Amino acid sequence: MRGALIYITGLSGSGKTTLAKELVENIEIQMKIKAIFLDGDILRECVNNNDYSIQGRFAMASYYVKVAKLLVDQGFIVVLSTISMFEAVRAFNRENFKNYLEVFLNVSEKIRINRDPKNFYKNNTQNMAGLNQDVELPKRSHLVYSDNFNINNACRDIIEKLKEVNAKFAL
Repeated sequence: MRGALIYITGLSGSGKTTLAKELVENIEIQMKIKAIFLDGDILRECVNNNDYSIQGRFAMASYYVKVAKLLVDQGFIVVLSTISMFEAVRAFNRENFKNYLEVFLNVSEKIRINRDPKNFYKNNTQNMAGLNQDVELPKRSHLVYSDNFNINNACRDIIEKLKEVNAKFAL
């Protein structure tokens, strides 16, 4: 298996982090490969960035994929969970990662509001992607999961798709 980026995107409360953590565990168990988990919120904390403006979000999204590229180029499988508001960032990914798999969690607002793990909806958070900030939703994702998708099935599908993508670029 060559380095790869599995890019999990969706709005707040869609299940990105939950799926990413489960996927990393499944990759390690099933494929016997150490995968690296990167989360947009954690990366933002690492650089102490609280700029949630459109410009700030674009800068952070660009930073996330640059960190992922550094690791992927060294042969690691990286699972990155991030809101990914910008088609330009996803286009960069498609151009710059040979082994790239985009997963979009298209979860309804009703479900996201009910989950609300960080109380963003409850607190009417300003500069919130998809609520009071426009988002360019993905239109070309390899896999799309909606509403109350089954995480085990999603992990199975993603790993299978990862193997297919990797086989295309194997030496």
